Amino acid sequence: MKKYILSILLSGAFMFTACSDFLDEVPKGNITSEGYYKTAQHAISATNAIYDYLIIGYAPNGLWDKNYGGTFYNDYWVLQDMFADNSETNQTSIDYQSVENMQIDQYNQPVELLWRDFYQTIKCCNVVIDKVPSIDMDVTLRNQLVAEAKFFRAMMYFDLIRMFGDVPLREHNVESAEEDATSRTSKETIYELIFSDLKTAETDLKYTERFGGGRPYPASASALLARVYLTYAAEHHSQEHYQLAVDKAKSVIPNFPMLENYGDLFKVANRFNTEIIWGVNFSATLSEGWKGAQFLVRLLPALDGVSNAQGWENATEDLWNSFDRQNDQRLDVTLKRSFTYSDGSIKDFDKPYVFKYWDSQAEPKGNNTEAIFPAIRTAEMYLIIAEALNEINQGANEEAVIAINAVRNRAGLTTAVPTDYKGFKKAVLNEYRHEFVMEGHRWFDLTRMCTPQEFVSIIKAAKPESTPKEYHVKFPIPQREIDLSQNMITQNEGYGQ
Repeated sequence: MKKYILSILLSGAFMFTACSDFLDEVPKGNITSEGYYKTAQHAISATNAIYDYLIIGYAPNGLWDKNYGGTFYNDYWVLQDMFADNSETNQTSIDYQSVENMQIDQYNQPVELLWRDFYQTIKCCNVVIDKVPSIDMDVTLRNQLVAEAKFFRAMMYFDLIRMFGDVPLREHNVESAEEDATSRTSKETIYELIFSDLKTAETDLKYTERFGGGRPYPASASALLARVYLTYAAEHHSQEHYQLAVDKAKSVIPNFPMLENYGDLFKVANRFNTEIIWGVNFSATLSEGWKGAQFLVRLLPALDGVSNAQGWENATEDLWNSFDRQNDQRLDVTLKRSFTYSDGSIKDFDKPYVFKYWDSQAEPKGNNTEAIFPAIRTAEMYLIIAEALNEINQGANEEAVIAINAVRNRAGLTTAVPTDYKGFKKAVLNEYRHEFVMEGHRWFDLTRMCTPQEFVSIIKAAKPESTPKEYHVKFPIPQREIDLSQNMITQNEGYGQ
């Protein structure tokens, strides 16, 4: 049965590198057409549309007339590092400059596009969740497809409530703008949906073999649950949920061992390695509307022979200086201030740039990349255990120290970490920072582990010219969404006032 399911899912309709049959056959503006969902192939195509939105996405009318990158295309991970202390922009775009300078407002286009990508993906998920259960087809396959949709719906809603707080809850497919308009729903209600969706996904996802392509495993749902439990525990000071986070993280680790070498994580040949619990598989061949991953064009400085390197973002001096330059092996993989060409000549940069996603041997010209976006990795599970146990015990016990050292030792760090509550918490936050540069973590980690006052102090120290505020622990609701809802959606405190 497992091989039968995989053979169907790995058919032509499955591949990320082309629009799904679903999007070809049903107009994008009306993907919920009645009468379409009758066969197993329709169910598969509808599910594949979710993946299409994760990597391709579609810009709102009036912005572009072609496809624009999806949820994980670039703004997701750019915003989390730049609206914090890890990165700066080299673009003339006022939108990105305002993110860097902590002067973001409700008209910021990257935030608007990301909001719409989240909800477009949720819309695709709801189509599958609402329509596929009534299709007469193999029950195991049907449950698998619905579980995939619930996994991604939970992921999208979790990021929405982390970024924006209370947001509109659209739990079912809607057919019109009028039905789509709704006010904000409390985070507590949305958390209940997230928990429910991920528990279903844990049970009904059936992949246990590692075949690549970005389909989630049962362990992917468990790992995401660990992340959700950790955040919920921090928000509610819940010992119970800290322990749940520990338990879920520990359940994942045995089947997803970390690689011995940090640098091997980002090599194209290793893109389906054992440490990636779930990742987004981009294509190096898609170019219309910049549909390939933009790791290289955004992060690499201009280099001879690397056609797409633009250096749109660079690391902050604060991030560079925070590494243990003598011992932390992640530094040389992640950031560089100079580059040595094959002829021995050296190019120096006036800023540190992020190199970790560029496999110069596999993709020397840098025309997009097949590098996977590592959305959930085993190293995070170890740090979740360390963080949660420190909160439970108000200090690091032996298990917490072992967990953080699993990450530190791979990086070449062997010095002892402090075990008092505050010292260990700072050490964990530091490991998150160095381990996950430009992986979409930093702002989430700061807002979970720090008070608003601490958040402001950290950003101000890294970016003295910026103007961080305590209300920046949330993003602004896009004004376009408020207007479309006829003011049913309200703005977050501090914005638009």
